[in-house]
Amino acid sequence: MRILIISDIHANLAAFTAVLNRTGEDRDLILCLGDLVGYGPDPNECVELAAEVSAHILGGNHDLAVAKVIDARTFAAHAKRSLRWTGSVLSAANQAYLSRLQPRLEYREVSPGDTLPEPILLSHGGPEDPIWSYLLSEFDADIAFRGAVFSRCFFGHTHLPSVFIQQTNKADRDILPCTGRYAPPDTVVETGRRDARFLLNPGSVGFPRNADEAPAWDRRFHAVARYALFDTQSGLWQFKGIEYDMGDTMERMVKFGLW
Repeated sequence: MRILIISDIHANLAAFTAVLNRTGEDRDLILCLGDLVGYGPDPNECVELAAEVSAHILGGNHDLAVAKVIDARTFAAHAKRSLRWTGSVLSAANQAYLSRLQPRLEYREVSPGDTLPEPILLSHGGPEDPIWSYLLSEFDADIAFRGAVFSRCFFGHTHLPSVFIQQTNKADRDILPCTGRYAPPDTVVETGRRDARFLLNPGSVGFPRNADEAPAWDRRFHAVARYALFDTQSGLWQFKGIEYDMGDTMERMVKFGLW
């Protein structure tokens, strides 16, 4: 089975539709790791489209904050501003939908021929604290590996496409230090190995934060959306990216006080 992994859409419909259009023939299923809203100008459209096309959706911190499930007082100023605006335009039905989303779950459904019998852990942030944990470094990843039981965990929240790998000792199953790195588009990770555990972040559909891909006014017509493709039979994870036109989105963000 070919799975499209997306995260952190953040109400950027142009980016979301660009990813869906590009991957239409490359996917059998969609898993969304949360944060459908916040920052961007299309919250209702993104919630409804994600609900329509995704098999499973996690609740991100922005989703749960605008649905009043969690307290947003610790959010950064610009995030609070976008939440206030989002809350003013989000429909009651979409707010109720977001309130029911969970920040972490196990994905167990597999198709015939799959070589990955163990469930995949899906978590918005780090699996030990899926709402608030930012998994940015090998130090953070080591805490995550120690704080939850999994072989493969797909996470989001940081907006940085990245992979952390922890080797395990086959003889006595000792836990060894992990390694991590930022992953440019088309990087491939073999997750079918039995001697390692994996933390994988596809990056952000709506607002990547790595310097070369983060949205900017002077390159709004050539913005980048990040995502990943995962094959459950081969165990291959592929980091992907696509350029799209963000011009109209940014203009509306300026108009609504979101940029």
